[in-house]
Amino acid sequence: MNLFQIIIKQMRQRALSTWLTTISVLLGVALAVGVMILRRESQALFGMKDFGYELIIGPPKGSPLQLTLNTVYHLDVSPGNIPYSLYEDLAAKTPDPSRFDYRPLVKIAVPFMVGDSYNGRRIVGTSPEMFGIDSATGNPIDGDHFEYQLDKRYELAQGHVFHRAKFEAVLGSDAFAKEHFALYDDKLSEGENEKRHAVFQATHGFPGPNDKPDIHKPKWHVVGALKPTHTANDRVLFVPVISLYAIAEHEPGMIDQALIRAGFDPASIPPEGLDEALRKAGFDPGTFPQLERRRLLHLKKPSAASKPAEDLLHDAAVPPVPAAGVDKKEGDDDDEPAYTLDGEGAIVPDLPRDAWEISAVLVKARGQGYQAEALKYRFRVANVEATAVSPAEQMRDFFATFFKPTTHVMLIISLLVSIVAGVAILVSIYNSVSARLREIAILRALGATRRRIVLIICLEAAAIGLVGGLIGMALGHATGAVESYYFNLRMGQGIDWWSSDAYEWLYLLIVVGIATLAGLVPALKAYRVPVATNLAAD
Repeated sequence: MNLFQIIIKQMRQRALSTWLTTISVLLGVALAVGVMILRRESQALFGMKDFGYELIIGPPKGSPLQLTLNTVYHLDVSPGNIPYSLYEDLAAKTPDPSRFDYRPLVKIAVPFMVGDSYNGRRIVGTSPEMFGIDSATGNPIDGDHFEYQLDKRYELAQGHVFHRAKFEAVLGSDAFAKEHFALYDDKLSEGENEKRHAVFQATHGFPGPNDKPDIHKPKWHVVGALKPTHTANDRVLFVPVISLYAIAEHEPGMIDQALIRAGFDPASIPPEGLDEALRKAGFDPGTFPQLERRRLLHLKKPSAASKPAEDLLHDAAVPPVPAAGVDKKEGDDDDEPAYTLDGEGAIVPDLPRDAWEISAVLVKARGQGYQAEALKYRFRVANVEATAVSPAEQMRDFFATFFKPTTHVMLIISLLVSIVAGVAILVSIYNSVSARLREIAILRALGATRRRIVLIICLEAAAIGLVGGLIGMALGHATGAVESYYFNLRMGQGIDWWSSDAYEWLYLLIVVGIATLAGLVPALKAYRVPVATNLAAD
């Protein structure tokens, strides 16, 4: 009988004790491997450094981390809004003498607006530039494209990018597939497209399980689906930011915010002071929507015959036509269309342009770092209406502050569990040796040396550590799969749970070493077994 057959025979003879000891080892290793996967992949997930843009321009209130989590990972709530005009300044191609010229500092700027959802998935308002399309021409951009990560652009799997000012949408791969959407077919009727699930309506905010959802009236047509990016953006529904200004429920909120910032209480503005309040808030009273004027003055809705059509329209380059696709109910101001359509079918929101706001602007700076720092300095010192945040810095600090110390503590706990498992091995094999003194004496009598007896005991302990460790690694990666599912559920982005690294194998080696050392104490007991005494014993 060779060495390994003896070891297997001994382990089988005390199978229950062996398996209980193995389980204690595998639990410690599984915990350690699960922590290692979490630490490694959370660093890749939250400590991402390869953003395709250097800065997020957002509201000055709230924390930079909140702005980053909301914009990059679609977590938390938006800390507020910034003027749309700031985005226009950042994205301007020609200088405006009355405004700061950002062109030497900014290469690409795209708007970002949140607040609505569909079936629990975030709707993001942006521009065609995010997908490499020029808003003005509708043609692919000839030059630098926006990148969500370094050297990674959004790519269409099917369909086309939405028009800058139409109720159209481009969906992330996960949202398109899991919500069973189809692309809008112009050859079919609106009703047929709705049956095919090529049309959707937005829900205001993220209502809770017991909350009644506030579903907006406009309907977006699904015109494109993106290829997977393996980021949180796969769960998002992208729409033109201008289409969000055409939602009736959004109009009062943005106007009220502008009035509050100007120092007025929207609920108590006297009729004779309304025009002055509007001017101070940045609005032109002559083009201010009559529906909103009535709301601020607490007037009832006039009859259709007494309401001049021009009061509800903005000045437009192309004569406007009535908005379509919105059902009206008599006496319900919320059902009044908050937009018109120009001759080309583009949206003309009733909301005054001065009241347009967005959640953030994603900025790709020129150069290799100086321009980004110059932008941050300007928003920190000169431009107090917004702040500039580096997402790479925020996520690096977030990981270093929260995740790294926590995982270090968990790794120490895992090591302690493995040491306890080593003690269990020591106790188990020590008891086994005490029960097998006669068997050991027989082996000695048959020619086994003391060193061979020690080797058998130590290898048995090492085998328990190795088997438990390997099963523990498999269980640890299964735990990583659960972690990946959780991250994907919460953030739309999983983790690489199936791959292993050198640290895991090093930890397995340490565990086997601990198990071997644990077997050394009972091995020394076996080393000192007196042959004659134990052979003579009954």
